[in-house]
Amino acid sequence: MSGAGDDLSYRVVAPDDEQFALNAALAYNRPTGEAHRAQRTPSPEARRGLYRNGRLVTQCVLLPLRIAHGGGGTVPAGGIGAVATPPEERRRGYVARLLREVCDELRSQRAPLGMLSAFKESFYRRYGWATFYEARRFSGAPAWFAPFRAQQAGRWERLDESAAATAELDAAYRSALRGRFGPLERDAVWWQTRVLHAGDGSPHWAYLWRDDAGRGRSYAIFSIERGERGQELRCREAAALDPQARAQIFALFSMFEDQCVDVVFNAPADAPVQALMSDPLRCAMVPGAMLRMIDVAMAMEAYSFPPDVAGRLTIRITDDWLDHNNGVFALDVEGGGARMTRLSDGVDADIHCDVRTLTQVYSRYLRPRTAAAFGLIDARSRPALALVERLFAGLAPYASDWF
Repeated sequence: MSGAGDDLSYRVVAPDDEQFALNAALAYNRPTGEAHRAQRTPSPEARRGLYRNGRLVTQCVLLPLRIAHGGGGTVPAGGIGAVATPPEERRRGYVARLLREVCDELRSQRAPLGMLSAFKESFYRRYGWATFYEARRFSGAPAWFAPFRAQQAGRWERLDESAAATAELDAAYRSALRGRFGPLERDAVWWQTRVLHAGDGSPHWAYLWRDDAGRGRSYAIFSIERGERGQELRCREAAALDPQARAQIFALFSMFEDQCVDVVFNAPADAPVQALMSDPLRCAMVPGAMLRMIDVAMAMEAYSFPPDVAGRLTIRITDDWLDHNNGVFALDVEGGGARMTRLSDGVDADIHCDVRTLTQVYSRYLRPRTAAAFGLIDARSRPALALVERLFAGLAPYASDWF
């Protein structure tokens, strides 16, 4: 994928290339042995590297993902993780080159989105990535959840890591987050290695709540860790199918009153958790992962729009890093599907925005009217802005996977 006369080459990292684990250990402050274990999952086929004269100068893991678009389906994406450059090779533009090669690879595979967890958001913003969801992080003493004990019913069951257990968790996960953009499609290996275990391989506790009919309707996956104030219950993930099932999670939190000083958990930005509490929990807004539309036309055509909304919208997109996205496009929507075609640059488009803002509208993180009010979208007509608002209506986006 590298240009002629260039001493840089992009390729899959060989399984016996020890430099990959050493670079990761240094970049992420991990023991070398832990870095070696981490690089065995995922498989070596996911490792990518940029080589200069045969030496690995920067690297990443590229994971094949499918991201829920909120309409009952998914969009293919690439998960870019574990980006690392040894200190003697930094500030030479190698990461930018690596990202460009990754984008070319994903586009060739018809995966129009790239997702990553940033060490510094401003670094990736310059290449067109944008935060695509926020989570609310709540914390409070277990005793604050004691009122929910009055709603206790059914029973909690501690789960193992069997295929049957992960299948039940996955069914509840998909149902609880239905309608949101952002949740990843998970297989059994993802559940076992990335949800039921921490990054260092230590297991999380997983509990499933069953109602009186034996149906699994909520779960909590957590660990007990030392915090600044003492022992904390840190909830890796919790999901509930309905209010009764959610109350059982809060009742479970209260059972740690004699063991922990705090319970910490995340929820979608639009979840009215405080309205459920007698006294408000401590709360902080936490930026989530970043997303990029690698191929805007392909991404739009993979989306699921409201089936009762139809129309044509012309958009002038500014993308100063991936030129194939730069220009004027017509988006024709009908019956839930869309077709996007490039128009002449001389067309006076209905909407003007850059690729980062478009990505945030696409994921429903940013409401179009709000974006226009803050100058992020230049809307040339009110009907056009109203159409964009209807096309990207829905719940706030949310995800709980990191890589």
